Amino acid sequence: MIAVIESLLPIFCLIGLGFILRWRNVVAEDMWRGVELLGYWVFFPALLSETLIEADLASLPLAEITFTMALAFATMAGGLLALRLPLMGILDINGASYSSLFQNATRWNGFIALPILDKLYGKEGVALVAIIMAILVPVANIVNVAVIARNAGARQLSYRQTAYVVFRNPFIWATAVGLAINLTGIRIYEPVMTGLHMLGGAAIGTGLLMVGAGLHAEEARRPSPVVWLGTGLKLLGMPIIVFIWILLFGISGPAVVACLICAGVPTAMSAYVLARQMGGDATLVATTVTVQTLLSVITIPLLIVFAETVK
Repeated sequence: MIAVIESLLPIFCLIGLGFILRWRNVVAEDMWRGVELLGYWVFFPALLSETLIEADLASLPLAEITFTMALAFATMAGGLLALRLPLMGILDINGASYSSLFQNATRWNGFIALPILDKLYGKEGVALVAIIMAILVPVANIVNVAVIARNAGARQLSYRQTAYVVFRNPFIWATAVGLAINLTGIRIYEPVMTGLHMLGGAAIGTGLLMVGAGLHAEEARRPSPVVWLGTGLKLLGMPIIVFIWILLFGISGPAVVACLICAGVPTAMSAYVLARQMGGDATLVATTVTVQTLLSVITIPLLIVFAETVK
């Protein structure tokens, strides 16, 4: 357990540093947007492409991972949709808040999952996260956009607009390009790969600093029941669901750890942007993500210990 905590300590220290830099205004608030854009459009896509180009895909259980993560997402999303009216009544929330609860329970932060798996398994760990991203990013985006549009109703998106929001995601394109190059056996000019490696090297630190800068400590001091529910569903409920599907599909080895970590990391801060743009409850998202991130300091090490035991 001590070894696990020590391996995760640099990750959470960088998240804390990002929070302090923004809190003390060492880096001006408007400049964080530029850092976020660089990470989103350049650094992380470079890391994903480089990793998948060089990955030994034949050794990865692609079909099992695909079915496990897709069906786990469908289980959580389907349960929340089926219980929409009872949840809104019990929690006394409106459609906008329900849509944000849905996001908080079903979306995940690759900026946290990637460095954890990189620390645990190196290139193989990053490749596993990239595969899971390729599966979940388009599905989660489509479903969450539809749920917000249906329940928040501030801005109804057409099918074309929804497709544009989803498929302009650079993670999808970076993953697709990396997989295509790997599977076709195309050799990439070595200086190009060196450039990708240099850009990808900036992804982990930048992403963790952005996570910390996005935390909202003030709102998280008195979490409401809906915040606690969103936190419990994401940090505990989703890993339990994923583990059930892991058992059914017989996944073993590092893939078990990758699936459980991706299930148990906090919600992506991009959920806040989506809620703000489409009329969801952006404050609820920010508060829940902050509480999730703080508690994940405890839950993620426990999840890793459990995953390493059963893999």
